[in-house]
Amino acid sequence: MNSLSAPYQHFLSNPIAKPPCRMHNANMYGFFAEIESNKAQKYIDSTLNIGEEGNIYFKILGEFALITFTDIEKIASMTPPFDQHGWMQETDIIIWLPVAKVEDEDITYLYWYPAFICVNNIYALINGRETWGYNKYLCDYTMPSCVSELSNFSISLECFEHFSPESKLQMHELFSITINSKHQDSDFLSIIDNFGDQVANLFSRKHLDIDFSLLKQLLSGFVNPQMDQILLKQFPDGSGDSAVYQSVMHSPSMIKKIHSFKFLKPEFTLHLNKLDSFPLADMFGLKLGSQALHLPFYVQMDFDQLAATKI
Repeated sequence: MNSLSAPYQHFLSNPIAKPPCRMHNANMYGFFAEIESNKAQKYIDSTLNIGEEGNIYFKILGEFALITFTDIEKIASMTPPFDQHGWMQETDIIIWLPVAKVEDEDITYLYWYPAFICVNNIYALINGRETWGYNKYLCDYTMPSCVSELSNFSISLECFEHFSPESKLQMHELFSITINSKHQDSDFLSIIDNFGDQVANLFSRKHLDIDFSLLKQLLSGFVNPQMDQILLKQFPDGSGDSAVYQSVMHSPSMIKKIHSFKFLKPEFTLHLNKLDSFPLADMFGLKLGSQALHLPFYVQMDFDQLAATKI
């Protein structure tokens, strides 16, 4: 593990801004998808656990990942002088893994790991990767313009469909989420107080060896009051053989205000394509083809993304 040794240079033209940043009107749609925990654990071992030593390691919690599409209306740094530079819109598409920190074989903390994350603008990508350690990639996407007019979701990326010397980088659809039934706005179920219970009950179907109240706390973090994120921040040397910096980081999302929360009553289906550049079936054990999604929800909120610190 490497440590910081010199002040960061915010030179002219450098797009890096200082955290924390405030997110206004983040419109998040979320879906829980069943995964294969052994594959997710291998991914965690190749990322979060690669630099851990001694009696601490991280393990997958349960057999569900969370897929979110979030349209954030306005983002800006809260730190001078960057708070005077302006603001941007950002859309994030993320696959979250629930992760437990284990010390001496006891679970001591729970995190959300944004193991796959794509964004729609280069400023968000650069700041996210270099400051926090988000493994961000650029994408095109479709999603509903408002929750009262639900429609399908999709994400496409410039990548290689198949690895071969003849493959050319092109845009390919990675996955889509389709709505299975029509609905009326009155069909929404607004029960934010029970969100943690609902999702914890979904996870507990697999008989996890963990205290239910601790699990509820983790799963309530998306709506109140704090969501703890864990990240692997690393940068390669000039040969790509060694890491010039590598640390496991923690960055909390502090929920400032919930404008709206709804469970979505229609059923949704995930359709996953095989792309060698982004093998989500191998990474997390999502099913190629189609699979059902669980507990779809919508939340509109304001939150602050705090600085990342080493765990």
